[in-house]
Amino acid sequence: MNRRLLVKLLGSAASISLLGCEMNGKKNVRSFGKTFAYLNDPLLRKRESGDIPLVVEGAEFSGAHFDGIDWKKITFRNCDFVGAYEVKPASIEETVFEGCRFSGIFNLGTLKNVRFIRCLIADTSHVVGDVGSTGVVFDSCEMMGSDPEPNHWGSFGAYGDVSFIRCKARRTNLSGETKHLMRECEFEDIHCGISKDGGGSLVLIENCKLRGRFRLAPALIRSLTIRDTVIEMLDLAGATIKDELLIERVRGGSVEAIIKGAKRLAVRDSQFTPPASGEKFAFSLASNDAQEVLIENTSILGDNILVDIGGGPHTESLVFRKSKFTRLDLQYAHAAHLLLEEFEANSVRLNDARIGKLELSSAVFALTLDLSNTQVHEFQKTGGTDLKKLSGLKLDGSNIKLPQ
Repeated sequence: MNRRLLVKLLGSAASISLLGCEMNGKKNVRSFGKTFAYLNDPLLRKRESGDIPLVVEGAEFSGAHFDGIDWKKITFRNCDFVGAYEVKPASIEETVFEGCRFSGIFNLGTLKNVRFIRCLIADTSHVVGDVGSTGVVFDSCEMMGSDPEPNHWGSFGAYGDVSFIRCKARRTNLSGETKHLMRECEFEDIHCGISKDGGGSLVLIENCKLRGRFRLAPALIRSLTIRDTVIEMLDLAGATIKDELLIERVRGGSVEAIIKGAKRLAVRDSQFTPPASGEKFAFSLASNDAQEVLIENTSILGDNILVDIGGGPHTESLVFRKSKFTRLDLQYAHAAHLLLEEFEANSVRLNDARIGKLELSSAVFALTLDLSNTQVHEFQKTGGTDLKKLSGLKLDGSNIKLPQ
């Protein structure tokens, strides 16, 4: 979710579901005497207690305004934050929110080295740090939205460097801008848009379970790595990736990734079984800007599933190694080198392609290989590849000549 969307959401406080005052019998923070005074006046706290950390435990934050101040070295433990626009510090540094609950709108200013541990966020709430936030961690936090309409979803994160560790979320926007780390999380129907304002984000997703649709678009991404993860539906359609997209040791269903940029595309040691649908592609991974495409030790199988994987006019290498597909679409491919090695497919469309060197090494095609109108500079066939016995071979208009 970009900042423009956040502003729109923050302008609609009526959509926020508040938990109410005196939650769980907690006392309002205004009754906390000196602690309340220190929260309101950081300079007073500095004069009277220096840099001693401040602990606020069991307080309810509602009805008290904290606007434009700087909080530093505070632990909020088992506190409840309720309301809209009331807690709006300019910045928060070296602070921990532990076991807290949030219900409302909380634009927490610029966050630096701030941790949220085992926090609960109400389903349509917003808990976000501002532009320039760094070292922000959400650890074992939970936000479970219930409304299927994305315009009604809440959000948590920070517009900067943010990590999500062991978090659970459903029907939620994850906010971030320059760096996203997601590790050991369970997400369902998530939107993680990234604006161009921060120059793009480094995104790493590890050991996660992504159910429903995980949408990373529109987004400007510097590099994206997904590993050791289960994915039901990955939506990157329209995203821009500056450098590399790497998927390894992933089990999943569908991928929609007709993207911009991405000099390197790689899928390794992965298995996908997309559900049959009326869509044109159940698995697509392609970029007109790709220089290198590598698919290795990967299977994409399913009835009536058409796989679209490719590069563009500047692709140097397009390699499929130790992989198995039901149907592969490579029509109109351009590549200096296209290699199918220890490769199996029922059907491959490679028609109207322009290839420097086309190399088939122990490649097996069960039904069809369409090479019609394809032009190659060099054709090499080795290993167990035997095209002469393939009844579904199409060579009309191609300059490929099979060895006698």
